[in-house]
Amino acid sequence: MIKVFLPVAATCCALGVLAALTLAPAAQPVARFSVSAQNNRWGKDYIPNLPVVDQDGRIYNFYDDLIKGKKVIINFVFTSCSDICPLTTARMAMLQEKLGDSVGRDVEMYSITVDPEHDGPAEMKRYAEAFHVKPGWRFLTGKPDDIQLIRDRLGERARVKSEHRHEMLLGNDAIGDWSKDSAYGDLDRVVMNVQALDPAWRAADVAGANVAGGQAVEISAKPGQALFTKACASCHTIGRGDRAGPDLFDVASRREPQWLTRFVTRPDLMMKQRDATALALMERFPVVKMPNLGLSEQDADDVLAFIKVQSEASAGTGHHHQ
Repeated sequence: MIKVFLPVAATCCALGVLAALTLAPAAQPVARFSVSAQNNRWGKDYIPNLPVVDQDGRIYNFYDDLIKGKKVIINFVFTSCSDICPLTTARMAMLQEKLGDSVGRDVEMYSITVDPEHDGPAEMKRYAEAFHVKPGWRFLTGKPDDIQLIRDRLGERARVKSEHRHEMLLGNDAIGDWSKDSAYGDLDRVVMNVQALDPAWRAADVAGANVAGGQAVEISAKPGQALFTKACASCHTIGRGDRAGPDLFDVASRREPQWLTRFVTRPDLMMKQRDATALALMERFPVVKMPNLGLSEQDADDVLAFIKVQSEASAGTGHHHQ
């Protein structure tokens, strides 16, 4: 049985990211397709059993060691990407948090480079550490020809690395159930789709996932909250410490309002102009650079107003990170 949905936010385009983050808060799965375990063309005779290397230098046979009989979440990145890859990886990191201890036990996560000529184990490890990756999530590289064949078989066939697709591939090799999903939709819904890979997988086994309450944020009512949740929360917290980017607690008192608006709307221009504060942030967080999301000044005002309100609330309760 094959089910197909129209794709969203396919390539490295700031406007595409903004559309995915703001216009589709509860995006549906990109595609779903299933084959019976007895007639599984995505099994051992289709998925390459070629050697790959993870961020710790450990070598695996791709199918036998990483796919065979397992439930998996796979995406594609390259470490020099300064646009969508960091956002996608940050969203994957949030998904790993929601899945909790089930990652590495019930499901494995793999990020495969589309730039193996540049991305060796050291580069992949540095990239993984920037997102505070926990056990059960491997960043994979290998020989260029081997990685290319693995990509081709898994449906990622872009010949220009900046145009590779940014869906997640969800699979259960044991029953031949494979689907594509978006990292930019509601992550609680993604958790449910991961659970759906195995009907016997009880919801109670997934730590920290509020799968019953995956309600979309109402953009028109709380634009700042919606934009922060979709565009910022994957890299930043408000009072809970640094993530892939700096903690934004009370940022309005630490930066000039005009500077904040410029940085939210045109971080790429400020880097190019060698703004001292922007360069200092880039040096502090070298792996994940602030991307240009195509936000307007009004968007920036909405986000910054939400951050200010949340900072005041955190300060009042004393729950912010020291």
